Amino acid sequence: MTIAQKMKVPVLMYHSISDDRRWLWGHLSCPVNTFEDHIHTLAVKGFAAVSLQDVYHHMQYGSALPKKPIVLTFDDGYLDNWVYAFPILKRYGLKGTIFVNPDFVDPTDKLRPNLDDVAAGRLVASSLDATGFLSWVEMSAMETSGVMDIQSHAMTHTWYFSDDRIVDFHHPGDPYPWLVWNAKPERKYLWLSEDQSLFVPFGTPIYAHDKALITRRYFPDPKLADFLAEQVANQGDVKSFQEEGWRDTLQKLSLQYRSQHQLDGHWESEEQYKARVRYELGVSKEIIEANLRKRVNFLCWPGGGYNDTTRRIAKEVGYLSTTLSPRDPRWPSQDPGHISRLGAPIVQLGPKTLFRGGRFLVYMLYCAQGMRQYCLARKSLSLLLRIQLKIESIKGNLPRIYRLTYHVSHPSE
Repeated sequence: MTIAQKMKVPVLMYHSISDDRRWLWGHLSCPVNTFEDHIHTLAVKGFAAVSLQDVYHHMQYGSALPKKPIVLTFDDGYLDNWVYAFPILKRYGLKGTIFVNPDFVDPTDKLRPNLDDVAAGRLVASSLDATGFLSWVEMSAMETSGVMDIQSHAMTHTWYFSDDRIVDFHHPGDPYPWLVWNAKPERKYLWLSEDQSLFVPFGTPIYAHDKALITRRYFPDPKLADFLAEQVANQGDVKSFQEEGWRDTLQKLSLQYRSQHQLDGHWESEEQYKARVRYELGVSKEIIEANLRKRVNFLCWPGGGYNDTTRRIAKEVGYLSTTLSPRDPRWPSQDPGHISRLGAPIVQLGPKTLFRGGRFLVYMLYCAQGMRQYCLARKSLSLLLRIQLKIESIKGNLPRIYRLTYHVSHPSE
């Protein structure tokens, strides 16, 4: 089979499957009914979910695939993948891949309730708790069923300071949960279920930062953080952030302290950086393989962050293929070493990210495979929705906006 004869297999990306969007990255949560509409529509339209291994073998060796193949992937290993996504996929005869970080795995040794328990009459849907991250026993059960394939998302999925520029300060409600993750990695799996903001003193400087895998880590001198935390505590701690201009005050204090004290911040060396990347990619692979008794061949870059060094090390530690960012000029790629993915269909309504229904998803997939008539249909649906949303927004009709956006389509549409 030649390259030209190989199929363009769409690889679809989800994260959380949940109706709860009251968390820092709630825009990643696809509502449960919308997700089921996606899966129902895919099944009715004859799509066959395959594994990344199936696609790799097809691209590398020309092995056969079903007529309308698709890969469904889920990033980060949220508990709701077990509670909602897994039972829904099983119900419609489809399957998926979950990319997990060992650092976030919940240590529980019991299977928590999911939609299968609701279907069996053991509990009601409203009693399901999907907040948190997957456990090894839940991943093992999904693997054994053949419905979910567990692969690597590296070890930490965190951010590190990249230089000595202060860009903010730790304060109530800030968007830096990784500050606590790095300080108390043993509690990362509890991040979604407990307030961890007090685990790091308020006033702690937030230096310029980037995704852990693509930055040489900067280690600041802790004396400045201790000094600023003491100043915040003396001003009433949380209450001090109610004062107008608190950032300017802390920035002036930090500049004053730096001018009067010798600070010993430093960066990790290039060799230390490479060793850390090897740990992130290699040990995470080993941990997943040991706990699930399987081979891990695929890697999803946390936050889409990778570079030439990380890609080389990923190949050295044994990954067959890694995800490719849409910002990469090679995307989409027919190289079996690259996994080009499509995000689940969304529409932006101001600052909100809202998900589209199954019919739009199918048009999007056909368009991605080069069927131009569906590209036109997708654009037409998008334009129509934006006009409708604009009209309803002017009217102030939020319930109508909700129904339009979380549209549940039907196969006959």
